[in-house]
Amino acid sequence: MKTTKGSELVLLDSNILIYATQAEAPHYLAAKRVRDQGLTGAIPACISPQVLTEFFAVVTNPKRVSAPLTCEEAIAEVKKYDQAQKLVKIYPGVNIVTRMLSLLERYAVTGIHIHDLHLVATMLENGVKRLYTFNTKDFTPFSDIAVLEPPAPQPARPSR
Repeated sequence: MKTTKGSELVLLDSNILIYATQAEAPHYLAAKRVRDQGLTGAIPACISPQVLTEFFAVVTNPKRVSAPLTCEEAIAEVKKYDQAQKLVKIYPGVNIVTRMLSLLERYAVTGIHIHDLHLVATMLENGVKRLYTFNTKDFTPFSDIAVLEPPAPQPARPSR
């Protein structure tokens, strides 16, 4: 079985998974495509527990999404990601606090942005250097990673 090095992986941020469940969302098609490519192994993608908890918190909150999932639906989605064989799971390591403190000394992060820094620390602990997100501005301060926005799907060309 081929293993994927951390440096080849791209972490799917929670907003990718969120938009992929919201058919009315402006980023739905791009998010769904990237999410599906990660699930099938077409791209070497990974997720973390933080991504899954953020996903669950948002998709079950009617104040955050126009089409909230029921608890049961959200659990089914989280199970799908957890059980996906082609989607690599990464975890905060025993040195995560040390890594976070090191990043905090380098970057002026305050308040709620500590969650973004924690995600970056988890990525770096696992050798992951790329992130797919629609919240690029939240992650561009971190020069340690490449922040990628999924490209919008191209319209189908008419056949001749």
